[in-house]
Amino acid sequence: MSSDEAIQLTNNDASYCKSYAISKGYWSDPYLKYFCSSHSLEHKAPEISRGYYARVNAIRSCVYKFIEKFDNGQVINLGAGFDTLYFDLIDKNLKFKKYIEIDFGRIVSSKIRLMRSKRALSDKFPRTDTIESTSETTQTQGDFKVPNLFPKASPVHPSLKSNSEIHLENYDLISADLRNTDELDSKLKMCGVSFKLPTLVIAECVLVYMSLDKSSNLLKYLSENFEQIGFLNYEQCNLKDKFGDIMMANMQARECRLEGTEACSSLSTQMERFINNGLNNTQVITMSDFYKNKMDQAERHRIESIEFLDESELLFQLMDHYCIGIASNSQVFEEIFF
Repeated sequence: MSSDEAIQLTNNDASYCKSYAISKGYWSDPYLKYFCSSHSLEHKAPEISRGYYARVNAIRSCVYKFIEKFDNGQVINLGAGFDTLYFDLIDKNLKFKKYIEIDFGRIVSSKIRLMRSKRALSDKFPRTDTIESTSETTQTQGDFKVPNLFPKASPVHPSLKSNSEIHLENYDLISADLRNTDELDSKLKMCGVSFKLPTLVIAECVLVYMSLDKSSNLLKYLSENFEQIGFLNYEQCNLKDKFGDIMMANMQARECRLEGTEACSSLSTQMERFINNGLNNTQVITMSDFYKNKMDQAERHRIESIEFLDESELLFQLMDHYCIGIASNSQVFEEIFF
């Protein structure tokens, strides 16, 4: 198995862990189940569910603040996998100019196939074509009305016919190699992205799979081409201790090469990478800090009552080794800092 293939499998792992936490009531998401098999309901430790809750809460709270501030903003989700944030924003009637998801071609094709087969998903996309009504239950033959035993199936959503990409007015799903900024630039222009509008880029455990040179090139491309851009990053940190060694060994056992750990040594190295590539307005905190000090405390109390956890030491060890950060080339993004 190649490293890229192993990385793609982490999408399944994350989706299963999120789906289990959703089933236990940590947060509501009526859409993720359509992307998961029955394996998603296999028991997960409470530490895992609380960790994923904090991750989702941190990402989504920041996106909500961004959209509330910029009603003409764009969101670009790098390595989006089976993420369902777009559907959540539609349900909340939040306004944005563009929402673009990017991942490996294999994951993009799988996501399109699943969205095409589930009306609960495909109906969320606007369509301009006319659908023939299927509500009639009878058909006429001469003077007689005969029950229509085989009503005509609804046609496939016109924007979901392609297996390789989706292009709508406010939503695009495309494949691209993020290590190749020329390819990324071409694909973004194909989506009709504006380089002048405020743009929030989401990356959850993406940069760590790229060499420091490649991730730096990506960040520099974004900071130099977008007039107002924020980079919302969830990733490993503090990897230079014994617990970090265990995390690294676990990923290596799954054949996932973490080529970008140099920037994940500490919060300082995380910030340095952003600042060195033109994203000078930067905040990076551990997930422990977010969980204890930034997250709504009523919500924290609620989720901690869902499952009994005898000892929280492992939970905070894990959270000390993940961070959430926002880096921007514009001071206006400081208003959505944690």
